Amino acid sequence: MSGPKRRPAIPVILLTGYLGAGKTSLLNHLLRHPDARIGVIVNDFGDLNIDAGLVVGQVDEPLSISGGCVCCLTDDSELEDALVAMTNPKLRLDAIIVEASGFAEPLTLARMITRMGHHRFHLGGVIDVVDATMYFDTVDTSNLPPLRFAATTLVLVNKLDQVPVADRDATVDAVRARVHERNPRVLVIGTHHARLDPTLIFDPGEGERDPRRDGSDVGEDPIQPELPIRELLRQAYAEAAVDEIGDDEVDAESMPHRHAQSVTITGSGPADPDAVMDFVEDLPPGVYRVKGSVLAAVGSRRRSFDVQAVGPNVYVAEAARPVPKTPSSSAENGDRPDVDSVLVAIGEDFDTESAEATLTAALNVDDAGRADRSERFLHHIRLHT
Repeated sequence: MSGPKRRPAIPVILLTGYLGAGKTSLLNHLLRHPDARIGVIVNDFGDLNIDAGLVVGQVDEPLSISGGCVCCLTDDSELEDALVAMTNPKLRLDAIIVEASGFAEPLTLARMITRMGHHRFHLGGVIDVVDATMYFDTVDTSNLPPLRFAATTLVLVNKLDQVPVADRDATVDAVRARVHERNPRVLVIGTHHARLDPTLIFDPGEGERDPRRDGSDVGEDPIQPELPIRELLRQAYAEAAVDEIGDDEVDAESMPHRHAQSVTITGSGPADPDAVMDFVEDLPPGVYRVKGSVLAAVGSRRRSFDVQAVGPNVYVAEAARPVPKTPSSSAENGDRPDVDSVLVAIGEDFDTESAEATLTAALNVDDAGRADRSERFLHHIRLHT
């Protein structure tokens, strides 16, 4: 007999990079997004170096871990306590961002997050911010690239606005080639002022869903209202864009310069878990993350699994809630089945037709393909337990 359904695990995104590269610019940019609810943990040797007002507008207070680099602490319980506190369902967070000290080792931090998770939270990516203006002055091409890139899932080549226009593409290409010497699976993109589409790395607004709508019995209290600071954040988001790019026509609905691509695939009946895992364990070029729920045959039963992948990091859990039934009008007449599985692939400049074809085949199989092939799903669940 299965136990109670878990709440969805919250993605923890590690934000790394050397001092001055633009980590804080990226963090503030994400916090200004009007639909995002983000928890923030800052690990630095200095003062809290983010716009505290914006952080307070998203969650009650930013949590600061000081007194040394968190990945060098002999007792890492402070980080775990902070992460667990932010999984409180009342916060309804979309993501937790850990802004690491410039001296932090991303590989060690990534392993710590994975070890601590226990389906409360999971590693949602490691972003490394590189200063484009300093790259050619600091890189030592005679040696292997830094080990930090072994854990990195996304590299932002930032401050491209400070690089001559004719040199920008070459700068990004040079960083990409260097990073890929260490890890060919890392997505490398160029940014101005660390501005990119937040949907590339997390789902703004996902945490707004009220937990009562999962069917849990939590009484008849009214649903918590929108944060009153939301409209102020919309205005701040637009004003920041004007300040940064000098465009007087930017408005509150403006999106960042970098727009993510996405493709959504649905399936009916139990999917082929092996085919799904083949895709998420080796994402095609340009696909940064995959998310969704998959129905699979497990023995004589059918079970739904939450599946998420960011770069090489794969997370699988028992679905916290079933895949919503979204039949079309024709489905009501028996022409199309309901949706049992849905996966979304998100990235930049990837072959959407190929991704759609591969995942469509994985989620829609004939009866011969519906046998129990769930062992890889169950293996990943055990890894995070």
